[in-house]
Amino acid sequence: MRKLILTLAAIVIIAAPFPARAQSQNGRGANGAPKYVFLFLSDGAGAAHLEIARQYRQHIHNEGMVIVDKIMKEGSIGVMTTHAANSLSTDSAAAATAMAAGCKAKIGALGVCDDGTVAVSAMEIARRRGMKLGLATNSTIYDASPAAFVCHVPNRKDYPAILRRYLEMAPDVLFGGGLDQFLAKGQPGSQRTDDSDPLAEFAKLGYQSARTLPELQRAGGDKVLGLFGLTEMSFELDRDKQNEPSVYDLTQAAIRLLHGPRGFFAFIESENIDRASHANDIASVIHDYREFDRAVGLAYEFYKKYPRETLILVASDHESGGLGMTLALKDLSSSKGNNQVAGNHSDFKKLQAVKISLQQAAKQLGSNPKSEAVDKLMADHFPGFTLAPEYREKIVNSQYLSRTIFAEPVANALGMMVANNTQIYWQNTAHSNVPVLVGALGVGAERFKGYYDNADFGKKLKALLEGKKHN
Repeated sequence: MRKLILTLAAIVIIAAPFPARAQSQNGRGANGAPKYVFLFLSDGAGAAHLEIARQYRQHIHNEGMVIVDKIMKEGSIGVMTTHAANSLSTDSAAAATAMAAGCKAKIGALGVCDDGTVAVSAMEIARRRGMKLGLATNSTIYDASPAAFVCHVPNRKDYPAILRRYLEMAPDVLFGGGLDQFLAKGQPGSQRTDDSDPLAEFAKLGYQSARTLPELQRAGGDKVLGLFGLTEMSFELDRDKQNEPSVYDLTQAAIRLLHGPRGFFAFIESENIDRASHANDIASVIHDYREFDRAVGLAYEFYKKYPRETLILVASDHESGGLGMTLALKDLSSSKGNNQVAGNHSDFKKLQAVKISLQQAAKQLGSNPKSEAVDKLMADHFPGFTLAPEYREKIVNSQYLSRTIFAEPVANALGMMVANNTQIYWQNTAHSNVPVLVGALGVGAERFKGYYDNADFGKKLKALLEGKKHN
């Protein structure tokens, strides 16, 4: 009996959260671990996404980019491979699992390693240290990337299981879209099929609710649940800036609510970059990347106040769309130089005139678009652009463009129209195997330089939070 009691006591000691006193008096964790951790994820962004967004800001707004000019130049730069355990390209679930847990995962798995084991995530280690936790995204809050940092679910579409894990883990801040899975069955907009009432369950745990930007700005208390749309939040080009927060606003609120003596781990994602890439929407990529960079700027200002205690990581989980600015033919009549055109800064001025996302444009056209409606759309929202006959046909008939351009036929055809006018082309509407960049600044940033796999990223992050070395 005595042996059983000692065994149970040992299990309790292992499972119990590490006390907050594990952090030293100067705010650094044991063995030099950071007290404040920001992980910014530009979902779907490859190096070309970053560079096109940077060049647009330089030529149109005459401004720099925090990610490049501050995080990467003052800190470390890494190059990270992204393949899944069972595919040479990845999805966000397998990619985020590798980055959070330090193990390769199969497509669709959240927090479950390829061999079926459940690995402790970096955010779970942070909670054991007594740090506050925040998840913020402009996707649904139950989407794969944020969920992978706290959940262990074989199927990323098992939203009830993801929400149950959120209730168990109880992050201090949960911001995003996805109200549809929090509403009880029968309520307008609910997508639940069981009899649970997640909003009521979160309220019992003391979560204050926010649904609009003003409510977010007023929110206080120990725990806040911000749900700003039934599904994904809006692209910057479409966002109601008085009522719907941007990723910048989410970051600002997260810092305010999380900052304190316990330290924090804040995961902040712009899923809109990936969504725009699936639609081949370069204008939305640029505008949402700009807002994402502004959010990183908030963390940089925080870092300047607490440089000996803060780590900022800016990374992508994979590349989407095979994006690049290139040389193209004006038409197929000749390959001679006078029939060639290369992208240049004047193309950015054309993009400046686009005031609507391609998904919103497709929505305006409806399921059976007429040629006259297409003409009006072009005149109203794409001034100075011309629509080639082959793309008009694809739009009117809602046809796939090719074997690799197929995600959203109308939006993709409009994306190819924009490409024809700007020389910013897409190879596909899915994820590629292209390595992505990692920028790191602050405590432990040197660990993230070099060329490594996304599972190694997770191992580095976990080791850092545990106060251990990792090669």
